[in-house]
Amino acid sequence: MAKDKGQMTSPKLRNLGPRSAEWLADIGVYTVDDLARVGVVEAYFLVKAKGYNASAVLLYALYGALHDIHWQDVPLETRAQLREEAEGWQWSMSNEQ
Repeated sequence: MAKDKGQMTSPKLRNLGPRSAEWLADIGVYTVDDLARVGVVEAYFLVKAKGYNASAVLLYALYGALHDIHWQDVPLETRAQLREEAEGWQWSMSNEQ
């Protein structure tokens, strides 16, 4: 069943405001279950690939949403790992083209 416009603009995930929720809706992520299915790093990469000006804070916010914690409480080691994974995604995608 298709999501209606109200669902696309209503933030359903912790840490995310309306703009981020719209970006995620554009890649088909509306709920924590959707995010778990897609994956934090892949969702971040897909948002970036759509041309949205997403910063690393979105990456941390997505992780926090999945784990039900505030993005500022994501441990520094986890943040570094997420950034490395995101860079790996970008590198692998650029090499496939």
